[in-house]
Amino acid sequence: MSRRTSILESPLARQAPLSGLLALSAVLTLAVPSLQITDDDLFVASLVCTGVATIVAAVALAFPHAVGLVPALLLLDFVAIALFRTSTGAGTSVFTSLAVLPVVWCGSLRGRLTILWAVLGVSLVILAPYFLTPTTTPGGSELVRLGITVTVFGTVAAVVHELSRRARRNVRAAQLGEERVRAEIDRAAVVQRSLLPTSTAHLGADVAVAGACLPAKSVGGDFFDWYETNTGVAVSLGDVMGKGVGAGLIAAAVRATVRSARAVDDPSEALLRAADGLAAERSTTDVTFTTLFHARLSTDGTFRWADAGHGLSLVLRSDGSVERLRSSDLPLGMGLRDEWATTEGFLGLGDLLISFSDGVLDLYGGREDTVDAVADLARSCDSEPTALVAALSARAEEIEHDDDVTVIAIRRTPVTTDTSAMAAPPGHQERA
Repeated sequence: MSRRTSILESPLARQAPLSGLLALSAVLTLAVPSLQITDDDLFVASLVCTGVATIVAAVALAFPHAVGLVPALLLLDFVAIALFRTSTGAGTSVFTSLAVLPVVWCGSLRGRLTILWAVLGVSLVILAPYFLTPTTTPGGSELVRLGITVTVFGTVAAVVHELSRRARRNVRAAQLGEERVRAEIDRAAVVQRSLLPTSTAHLGADVAVAGACLPAKSVGGDFFDWYETNTGVAVSLGDVMGKGVGAGLIAAAVRATVRSARAVDDPSEALLRAADGLAAERSTTDVTFTTLFHARLSTDGTFRWADAGHGLSLVLRSDGSVERLRSSDLPLGMGLRDEWATTEGFLGLGDLLISFSDGVLDLYGGREDTVDAVADLARSCDSEPTALVAALSARAEEIEHDDDVTVIAIRRTPVTTDTSAMAAPPGHQERA
């Protein structure tokens, strides 16, 4: 917006209409027999003056900081119109009204003195014939007419100045409002990033887990989570319909309510609590649903999971086979059926559990076999969660996408490296 405004307010953009109209007036004067040139030298001088003004405006465009050229441009414009009026009949010239263009330009500038400069410029245009052609003497009625003309043009300059002042004030107020909103969004993004887990030290050495959330905007509606439970580890991945701050607030609420079921072994109970929280805030005019995958992994390898309309989770077995975790249950917040099934499975040593949001589909052109593509990528990463998350994050940086990209991966395996390395690097945890 600021770049477009600067272009529209550039000296060349303002000078071009005046130069064009003066050129057109010159052509009409030469082509129409009833329009006569009374002084050839002044006629040529007016065109030269117009050309110089146009060149100066072009120079000012090339050097945006040359603000001091604007008064010189306005003086050249008033002089060019004064010469043109004098050379085309003086008091009988039909081109006196051209003075309104520099008057408007002058009136739109900052400072009340610009109104005075506009009045002086119009006075120059009106009185020039009596100085340049001394044989011309104004009569009483002519002086009254000239006085009225100067008054009218001065009033135009005053009105334009006031309107421009109000417009600048409104634009500034809008910019300040936009800056405040942007600051609030940035703070919300910081808070949202702070809710994402970054450490796995508290999970023990028998699992490796990593995740990334790359919002399409500063604040997104996706989230991932992991935390310790009484029997092992819980992982979640949610996707709220929509983007922006509203979706981010709902994502934070869902995450908090799911975590409130930490002591409950049944994943579907965690989904039910999250659904109850959404139902308490849901209105009849603004229905927002959330897809959610939630799993509990025990230390013996047993894992139980529930899926609320997500459907983008899989297990990559250590032998390379893929087991997709399918569910026909509805998302949270639909209000149609508040019940979700819990499915039990087993995660062996070396098996990798992966869940991702539908933004990952955009990274593969919306292909139906995206799950297989993610599994292939995981195989190329030796089923290491950190490597897989880093690879998907890198792909998201390279490929344009309109939706949040979120992924979480957990592998059950003895870990001998530093636990702090099991989480994805900070650059892959999230992106503002």
